[in-house]
Amino acid sequence: MAEITFVGAAGTVTGSKHLVQCKGKRFFVDCGLFQGLGNADALNHAPLPVEAREIDAVVVTHGHIDHVGYLPKLVRDGFRGPIFATKPTASLMQIVLDDAAHLQEELHVHGYQHSHHPPLPFYEEADVAAAMRLVHAQDLGETFDLLGVARVTYRNAAHIVGSAFAQIDLDGARAVFSGDLGRYGRPLLFDPDAIGAADVIVSESTYGDRVHPEDSIDGLHAALLDAIARNGAVVIPAFAVERSQMLLFAIGRLQAADTKLAGLPIHLDSPMAEKVDDLFANFPNAHRSLPAGCDIATFGCDNLTVHRTAEESKQLNRLKGAHVVISASGMASGGRILHHLHNHLSDDNAVIVFVGYQGAGTLGHVLVNGAPSVRIYGDTLAVRAKIMSLQGFSAHADRNDFTRWFGTCTTTPHLYAVHGEPESATALAALAHQQRGWTAAVAQRGLTVTV
Repeated sequence: MAEITFVGAAGTVTGSKHLVQCKGKRFFVDCGLFQGLGNADALNHAPLPVEAREIDAVVVTHGHIDHVGYLPKLVRDGFRGPIFATKPTASLMQIVLDDAAHLQEELHVHGYQHSHHPPLPFYEEADVAAAMRLVHAQDLGETFDLLGVARVTYRNAAHIVGSAFAQIDLDGARAVFSGDLGRYGRPLLFDPDAIGAADVIVSESTYGDRVHPEDSIDGLHAALLDAIARNGAVVIPAFAVERSQMLLFAIGRLQAADTKLAGLPIHLDSPMAEKVDDLFANFPNAHRSLPAGCDIATFGCDNLTVHRTAEESKQLNRLKGAHVVISASGMASGGRILHHLHNHLSDDNAVIVFVGYQGAGTLGHVLVNGAPSVRIYGDTLAVRAKIMSLQGFSAHADRNDFTRWFGTCTTTPHLYAVHGEPESATALAALAHQQRGWTAAVAQRGLTVTV
């Protein structure tokens, strides 16, 4: 008999960690950091239900930090088992974990100038290197052995390049872990694979209670034209992984359709996003073919300048007139975007465009909910810029996508809703029960269930 214990992303959207125990072996499905919430730091430092050295393996679904960001800490604390991921995800993990270690060191050095006892980084670059040495890269669709107690097959989850849901056969039953599920009909990524047979489905539920707008490209078009009319900046917080590439592709489509955008300067201030661009080039079978004339370096976006160094980033502060700045992070919870928000939030002529989910407790969440002022780098800033939120660019499945994906399951499984706020998780569980007739529940942190 196998058991699943929900360690993270249960009752919250981040911190994905699901502990599976079978025939004396223990492994995690995903091993991510909590983000955004006021108690995220405390949750990340809370002890695991099993000591790191007693974990035998980790199965990673994709490379976002809330699914892989705890891995170097796990290694630092004694984990020495294999880490499994798809080949694109293995490459992406190196990028995002190196960046996470760098940001933690930067916070330690610069973020606590007034503290006599600044907290140590959660982990360092050496821990990232040690974690990456444990990675075993796998192909989508190929089944591999896990610790002699399970068989794992990765299926395309369509969320970001390399993302997968994990089909795990263990002790006579099949559990499917969605990771983060993507959407159908997207221009850059293939549709999600079918579920097939399953006894248990552990499904993310970020947007389980709503339907995305049909297409946010009209909203983006309006924001760009607004910037030209205001002669000001459009600042777009965007994750370096997938979201930045999708935005460049969308802007390129708009430029081709509207000559008024032909001369609008576009600035991508994210060295990590440029590295992610390389993933599209290195793994051409992991995404749809780009249209003719659309190259990987720009994704069809004209007038694009990529800013790599800190000095190049600072030069953006001196720009005048209408222009676009795309920078990470997507929830404005850290990274270079904070400098640009500090520079533009109090500017009446600026437009700030959020293009995805904003977790509770993040600066992005505060801004999209109408805060009149915010604090960045110790300064209180009046919010005078126009704030826009375009949900149609989300890389997460919505209620309609879940309905379609659940329809590809050929059995009647038990579903556990994870990786969502309580309202969305409850809605997804109700969807599975009412439309499919499945037994369904919202997972709670610390709950152990039988497969």
